[in-house]
Amino acid sequence: MASAMALVGCGEGATSSAQASGGEAQGQKVVAIGCPKAPQPDCVTVTSGGKAYDVTGAGIDLSRGVAVAVTGMAAGEVTACGPKLTDVKVEYQGLQCAAPAPPATGR
Repeated sequence: MASAMALVGCGEGATSSAQASGGEAQGQKVVAIGCPKAPQPDCVTVTSGGKAYDVTGAGIDLSRGVAVAVTGMAAGEVTACGPKLTDVKVEYQGLQCAAPAPPATGR
């Protein structure tokens, strides 16, 4: 199956079932599709619908360099990484993500 889109930019993606400003209600199902990234140490997020979700506990393999579809439940809390999802199911997609920018040097 050919795909019309070969490159997915982080932050592009699908839907969430709520757009609450502080995070979704506890137990609410969230679906997000996008490029996973690590904006800070010990933090993995997937941005979808303009919101970065904390999926650190899902064990996403960032080295694959592909988009993921995640389905999880809102934990009812917002961490430093964003609204936290629990019971996350991950499906790796065939869409390549843009290569991450090299870390800035502190010179």
